[in-house]
Amino acid sequence: MSKPIKVLIADDHDIVLDGLKSILNPFVAESGAAPTHSDAHPFQIVGVAESGEAVLARLASLPEVDVVVLDYYMSGKNGLDTALEIKAKHPAIRVVLFSMEESDAIITEAFAQNLDGYVTKSEGRRRLLDAIKRVHKGERVFPMLKQAKSAALPWQPVAKTALADTEILSKREKEVACLIVQGRTTQQIADTLSIAFNTVEVHRNNIYRKLEINRVAELVKYALENNLCG
Repeated sequence: MSKPIKVLIADDHDIVLDGLKSILNPFVAESGAAPTHSDAHPFQIVGVAESGEAVLARLASLPEVDVVVLDYYMSGKNGLDTALEIKAKHPAIRVVLFSMEESDAIITEAFAQNLDGYVTKSEGRRRLLDAIKRVHKGERVFPMLKQAKSAALPWQPVAKTALADTEILSKREKEVACLIVQGRTTQQIADTLSIAFNTVEVHRNNIYRKLEINRVAELVKYALENNLCG
């Protein structure tokens, strides 16, 4: 049996913390013995915090944490700022934001800041467990964006009236671009579309060249602005 994934959880609502405990440590003996884990459920909670400041304090004293799961909205330092500080001080630790917040802007910002994952609370238990496993392996996990069409996003420019750049992308390039926006790895995209790893890389290079961009964050922003994956 493999070693458990050691998780620190943070939320400023006791009911949410209790829910996370029951999800991540479901096999607690009535005697109060330590929770067990298995390859199918390889999680172990090693710390609990109720604020961003408490998360950072716990990480300073805990010998080993693999993944931190924290809410976006917490008293004091918010989840995104806390996550960025965790990544700066503890680069080996994976960070997943788990929040009721489903704003495209916030999800995009989390992605652009190179966080490891974002799971909305509406996505449920199974999605969270899968995300923790995947970020622990080095993958990135983000929800599909809603592709807001209004000016609700303050940095969203006025829509272009000229020929949209998306029209110069092939159908396959659009599929690859949308999977990149979702945070899929090259291998995952290849598996999803049943194409070769190198073919995905060719499509990625063509997308970046045609759209005149060179970073994933720019592609995410572009997808939002132009409803690429609507």
